[in-house]
Amino acid sequence: MQHTDVFIQVKIDYVQYMMQIYKLMAYEETQTGILFALMMDNYLTAYDLEVLTGFSKTTITKALSRISIMLDEFPILQTKKPHDRKKYYYCPISLEAYVKHNFLAVTTMSELSLDFIPGLISRLNALTPQTSSNSHIRRTLLYLYTAVYYYKEVIEKSEVLLDKMFNTPKSTPDFGTLLRKVKSPSIPEGLVPKEDTLLDIKRDFIKYMIRMSTELIGGNEELISVFLALFLESEPVTQDDLIEVTKESRTKVSQALSMMEELKVVQVIKKSGHRKKFYQGASNLETYGIGKLGRVQGYYAQIQMMMQKKFLPDLDQISVSDEKEKKEKERLKKFFEDNVFYYDIFIRFSTVMHEALGAKLKEVMNSIS
Repeated sequence: MQHTDVFIQVKIDYVQYMMQIYKLMAYEETQTGILFALMMDNYLTAYDLEVLTGFSKTTITKALSRISIMLDEFPILQTKKPHDRKKYYYCPISLEAYVKHNFLAVTTMSELSLDFIPGLISRLNALTPQTSSNSHIRRTLLYLYTAVYYYKEVIEKSEVLLDKMFNTPKSTPDFGTLLRKVKSPSIPEGLVPKEDTLLDIKRDFIKYMIRMSTELIGGNEELISVFLALFLESEPVTQDDLIEVTKESRTKVSQALSMMEELKVVQVIKKSGHRKKFYQGASNLETYGIGKLGRVQGYYAQIQMMMQKKFLPDLDQISVSDEKEKKEKERLKKFFEDNVFYYDIFIRFSTVMHEALGAKLKEVMNSIS
């Protein structure tokens, strides 16, 4: 990439924008910037990546070292060019593959193994007396177990259906028919401890979920712990209640709640006659997944809009002086148009899939009530 080329500003703007929008979706900023720079403009030097991402030489070097040795879906490979001693980097993954991966990443829940949940439900059923808290937790666990069961069935077919939609954009996958063919899940009985409490069950649920979530996606364990604890409560709770369940320090629980307030996934409630603040999850588990999907789809709709309202028009305004620049302009135009196309597929595909899953889960949970 020649840094004097006439397209450099629109390239920088694109990479910077994608870094910003993916940061809102909790993606690591440096890796995101490098990946989008290489998908847009392959075979770049570390200095090229500094220019496009705005990160320092040290940050880029560390990131390339870390990403290059990661055997994940998006390896960054190092190479050379003939008669050139510089190191170049490239990502052998297309924008289509990246969007497909993100779709599957949004449905990471399908990778969870929830074999521990039947045991927790058996323990809940054995508690006496049965309370509204028991019922709330039981329903939450049943929903999670059932949702993951149906997600796994759908995700197994999703890649083939997604490829078909890429090839035939006007087609619409029939997830309703697919789900009607799936047998209802059965919940096996688990072992019941001789001595047990509702607090023990809550703590064990959080412990199992943290272990899996950190293995799959990493993240802040304290934040995840407080987040899960709120889903287990049917009524607003105090920081003291959350400290007791999570066994985290007051400082860590307070920091987690502050982060959750910023993300708008917790509500702060003040009760008359109480000096303490009470906290409640902004939604229950049955509505959280749908809300999360809506937020992600909103981000992708913004990407489409920015391609159409900014990057493609900005590119059109750039004058070219030779055949080489003309070909580069055509290449970039196709790349921005591909952004519009693939994110549109993602939005339509995931909307149809989650509408069908939502209807199925509502049907199942209504039968349980």
